[in-house]
Amino acid sequence: MWIGLDPGLRRTGLAESDAQGMMAFPVAALSTAELARELARRYGDGSGIRGIALGSPQQLNGAPSQGAEARDLVAKALEALWPSVPVHLVDERLTSKLAAQGAALLGRSKAVKKDKGQLDAAAASLILENYLHQKK
Repeated sequence: MWIGLDPGLRRTGLAESDAQGMMAFPVAALSTAELARELARRYGDGSGIRGIALGSPQQLNGAPSQGAEARDLVAKALEALWPSVPVHLVDERLTSKLAAQGAALLGRSKAVKKDKGQLDAAAASLILENYLHQKK
C-alpha cells in the first residue's frame, strides 16, 4: 500500500491506495502535531507501506509557497518515524481547489465547510492518485 499526505500546519490529510497501488482513497485528516504518533498507531513500523506521496506546495510559477514549512515538518517526522520508507514529493498545486469542486459536484459543499478535514483527506487522495499515475 501507498499513502498520500496533504501537509498543513494544523492538519494533514491522509489517503491510502488499494493493495495494487492503482487507486487512492481519502482516509482522514490528522493533527500535524500528532502525525507521527497517529501514523505509527495506524501503520506500525511502516513495513507494509511501499512509499509515501507527500504534497509539496508550490505557487503557480513553481516557487515554493508558504505551505513549504508544513511539508518540511512532515517530511522530517516521516524520516524519523520510518527511515526506510521512501518519501516522494508531489506537486500539490490546485489539489485543494479540485477537491472542493468535487465536493460541490457531489452536493457535499456544506459538509466540507463544516469539516475541513474532509477536504484535506480528499486533497491527499488527489496527491496520491497523481503520484500513482506518474509512476506508471
